[in-house]
Amino acid sequence: MKNEKVVYLTVGSGRLLNVEVYLDDKLIYQGSSEDEPEDIQNLKYSKIICGPITKYYCESIYN
Repeated sequence: MKNEKVVYLTVGSGRLLNVEVYLDDKLIYQGSSEDEPEDIQNLKYSKIICGPITKYYCESIYN
């Protein structure tokens, strides 16, 4: 259990943000959180970096 990552909320839980969403370290979406496609909104993130652009890092094994 030591090496397991914590998985948090879905990417779509944030509102009114400029976001970048990465899946397995590959950029899959860039833009407004309000315009995210539903499949991206439902991804669960394991890391987030907040700033002028909020970056969500997701891994396919957790989704």
